[in-house]
Amino acid sequence: MKTLIEFYDKDILKNIVAPLSLKPQKVVYLYDRGITDMTIFTSLEKCLCRSIPGMVLERYPVDISSVEKIVQQVHHVVDHNGVEGCGMELTGGSELMIIAGFRAGLERGIQLLHTDLLNNCIEDLNTHEVVAEAVRLTLEDFVDAKGARFIGESHAAPMPSRFEAIKEMAMFLFRHLEEWKPTCSFIQTVASKTQPHDLYIESKTKIRMKNGKTVYPAKKVLKEFQRLGFIRNLIMEDGGRVQFSFCSLEDKRYCIGYGVWLELYVYIAAYQSGGFDDVKLGTMIDWDAYDRMTIAGNEIDVIMMERSLPIFVSCKLRNIDTAAINELLIAKKRLGGWFSKGIIVAFTEEKNAQNSGVHKRSRELGIDILDKNDILSDNFMERLVRTVKENDLVSLKWKKV
Repeated sequence: MKTLIEFYDKDILKNIVAPLSLKPQKVVYLYDRGITDMTIFTSLEKCLCRSIPGMVLERYPVDISSVEKIVQQVHHVVDHNGVEGCGMELTGGSELMIIAGFRAGLERGIQLLHTDLLNNCIEDLNTHEVVAEAVRLTLEDFVDAKGARFIGESHAAPMPSRFEAIKEMAMFLFRHLEEWKPTCSFIQTVASKTQPHDLYIESKTKIRMKNGKTVYPAKKVLKEFQRLGFIRNLIMEDGGRVQFSFCSLEDKRYCIGYGVWLELYVYIAAYQSGGFDDVKLGTMIDWDAYDRMTIAGNEIDVIMMERSLPIFVSCKLRNIDTAAINELLIAKKRLGGWFSKGIIVAFTEEKNAQNSGVHKRSRELGIDILDKNDILSDNFMERLVRTVKENDLVSLKWKKV
């Protein structure tokens, strides 16, 4: 196909799947003339040209309230590019745009296509034949097409050789949160008085924080950190002083992060499951790549891709509230739109409180919750994969979101 006509849609997925799958020489977007920010097409061009070098992108505004004017613009595009080798994809855009496009396509005899995003295929509307399988998208495709950009990770993803030690340490901390919380506060406070690249820690065992609270480390927690290779040379005197060295800067970052262990645990489970095309940890996103400013608009704990659909995971080593659910909902809708999934993994017994406000809110918005019982189970990995696979996007269409 030489030229593919698309109706621009606010849902990014509808704008990029067909072009990336069919790989035409030119893509022509017809868009609502009320749109004034043309960086949306710069973003689309960046996304498409990364996979289709040399592709040409054109755009034309239309009056979306007039079927006749939309038809006329389609005719103009077809006449300019030639009927032969010209096709139109009718998935995005408003209802009138799709109606007008179908009518104009029949009048000019061009190929009319529709993308079934849930079944990952592109069909010919006249013959009902599958003309192409939908390409598997990456997280970079979404980010580029949205006009956003990755600006780093809050935590570097661990090497697979460290997975088992991290999982074992995380489970130990989950089972000893009462000791881990003051220990983490102790390590954070002492480490804050050292240089960023210093690995050596020495302090009195009991210290007073700025809020006046006295904290001290739990010996069993520090011993477990040493046994699993996160710290070394631990010396801890009863009622006296404590000293040790972190094994690496990354280990230092892990040991001063109270909630990072749940993020790591979920990341490793998703990675090791083999059920996802891509998994990212602690991703920071700048939502406007073209405003000449680098601002982290969101940090998403774990992002996964499953059959070209992004899954956004928020990890909370505590109870959750409606604010946490709303935060996740905004992030997933902003990048993935309707064709995305959201999961909160929280150290709470929320699922046992079926009538709680938080649980009710999550069900209404299609956000799944994995709770304390799931985290501590022997098959957390399987529960995570099952939660993603069983998340029914079709049913969400009629949710009050």
